[in-house]
Amino acid sequence: MREFFTQMFKKPHIARRIIMCVIAVCIMGFCVYWLDRLAWGTDPCSVTNLALASKIGLSLGTTQAIVNILLLIIVFIKDRNEIGLGTVFNMFLVGYSYNLTGFVMDKLGVDYHFPKVSFDSPFNAGDFAWNLMWMIILLFVFVVAVSVYMSVELGSAPYDAMSRIVHKLQKRLSFKVVRIIWDGAFALTGFLLGGTVGVVTVLMAFAIGPMISFMEKRIKRFL
Repeated sequence: MREFFTQMFKKPHIARRIIMCVIAVCIMGFCVYWLDRLAWGTDPCSVTNLALASKIGLSLGTTQAIVNILLLIIVFIKDRNEIGLGTVFNMFLVGYSYNLTGFVMDKLGVDYHFPKVSFDSPFNAGDFAWNLMWMIILLFVFVVAVSVYMSVELGSAPYDAMSRIVHKLQKRLSFKVVRIIWDGAFALTGFLLGGTVGVVTVLMAFAIGPMISFMEKRIKRFL
């Protein structure tokens, strides 16, 4: 493990990588906050963590840290090469950035809620278009942030590492299929716990992989 971290700090432009990683995971937490407000679902991992946080009465940051620590134990046993500085940043900064965004909004006296869109009568096309626009913007920013966090190659979040470990333990299913099943299992767990599963959750479970791959190639050129 010591040798692994030593090699990590020898990566070219390590300071740039660390700064980019910290900013990226903080932006991810910011996006999750507003996607949660939009109420069209969040990424599968956050669906479960938000539902758990509501059930046990803790903040998202603390709940996500606990879940990630439990997953990290498995990752540490099965594949330590998945662990790095980026692992730690993702474990704590995404959830606590969500909390910080809410704290700042509260101090500023901003309590904005997106319009509730009902497809029953009467249907408000303007509200739907407004929510759809912000969903697209937030998803795009989230995908870019995730792509940056992955491109700097400083380690994976325990949640992301687990799908790769599961893939390595079997030979039948491709990584893409394993990842969809993994995300789907978390989304279902979150739903059963009372979390909001919506169009954003579905898009992230099925489409975020190809989108990240597309963005990652371009971001790596910067590194």
